[in-house]
Amino acid sequence: MSTIRETLFDWLFNASAQIGLFAILAAVLSPFIAKAKAKYQHCFYLAIFALCLAAPVFNTVWQTRPSVVAKRFQQQPIQGMEHRDHPFWVWNGLSKAHEPIIFVPGVKTALLVIWQVLFLYQLIHFSRGIYRVHRLRRDALMISLSEIGMAGSGMTRSGMTGSGTESRHGVVLLESIAIDGPVTVGVFHPAIILPSKVIPALDEADLTAILAHEYGHIRRKDFLVHLLCQLTALPVAWHPGIQYLMSKISQTRELACDDYAAVRLGKRIVYARTLLRLASLCLQVPRSNAMGLGIFDGDNLEARIMMLTEKRTSLSRAGLIGLALTTSFLFGSSTVLARAVSLQEASASTNTAQKFAGTWHWMFKGKSFATMILVQNGSAITGSVTESQIALDDDGELSMADPSDNGAPSPITKTKLEGNALRVTVGDGNEPFEFTVTLKDARHAEIHPIGAPPNMKPIQAERVN
Repeated sequence: MSTIRETLFDWLFNASAQIGLFAILAAVLSPFIAKAKAKYQHCFYLAIFALCLAAPVFNTVWQTRPSVVAKRFQQQPIQGMEHRDHPFWVWNGLSKAHEPIIFVPGVKTALLVIWQVLFLYQLIHFSRGIYRVHRLRRDALMISLSEIGMAGSGMTRSGMTGSGTESRHGVVLLESIAIDGPVTVGVFHPAIILPSKVIPALDEADLTAILAHEYGHIRRKDFLVHLLCQLTALPVAWHPGIQYLMSKISQTRELACDDYAAVRLGKRIVYARTLLRLASLCLQVPRSNAMGLGIFDGDNLEARIMMLTEKRTSLSRAGLIGLALTTSFLFGSSTVLARAVSLQEASASTNTAQKFAGTWHWMFKGKSFATMILVQNGSAITGSVTESQIALDDDGELSMADPSDNGAPSPITKTKLEGNALRVTVGDGNEPFEFTVTLKDARHAEIHPIGAPPNMKPIQAERVN
């Protein structure tokens, strides 16, 4: 796998584990968070959502993969041999160079393909939602105060002034036959859209409650926050933890707007009754397919009514500060734990890399003709190899193997674990020398040059430390 794909897989692994960890902790703390005001609950779940997105990226980038910059490897052929099919060694009686196919486990590739399919599906889903909002806003019709009679006074109290179609805050009131419930759309030019078939049944109290709630979304910039959450969650929208947090964000957003509307209207119980009446008038549309913010989002109408009607004791300032400090400590500790979890996938590569580390002698007739030094550097391997001169007989056996006149070691430019074998690249440019190292046991290995004749027997290597 390429470095980019390896990094992507590391991020995917980290995201899968760490998002689950943070979501479980958020679920455990949710009964305590529910005692805070709705706007603070909303901020809490937004913060956890942001942590779920940032922690895997940070921990993946933190795992830097070491690299080695090396000079070009100068090759030393055997004197008297004119054939130079390979720049590092000269083969005697060789056939056309051939690079063997090395099969590697396909688990990572399969997981990445599945992730790409899920990401593409979520991207299409998001794009369709944006298009629906654009078409809904484009096809909606303006509403004048004369169409809704006495309800105009409620619009004025909710921040809608002038002709009833636009306020001093740039909010437009529209109607559409394409929706079953009131929604708010738009970032720079927000609009409240009412369902055409419900408008005739609305009285002043109903319309005032709708406008107060939807205007709360506009004042809080909820549509922009909702859009950013949907967009940034696309790569991990498949994760149950993200789905849980998005649900809690939606629920607490509606609770916060209920609080805003209840304050505007003066009486929570009156607003709760109006909310129930609106629920009987509006046929709720499935929110999973909508990008707009509606008065019945969150799928928690019962909880909202209870929050409005029950006498609840909110946390004091000291209790709120204590809860904030406790949650900060817990999630700070979880972030450290997430960092440890992020290293587990890399540890497998690190442990495998450790098996290859050491000084190896390439052997011919009981004598060393080249020295290979492999040094573990995290999950990667660096090192060097001395040059050599070899020749093969017709059977692919070494007929000669001597150290090169140039005894200086050449740096290894790249290594990659391929199953139980280590692929090593020496030199750069157009003619690097590559070979694989396959362990036989703790002290013995086989060297398989890439590009060698197909019948070449592996070179035996022995670890000296």
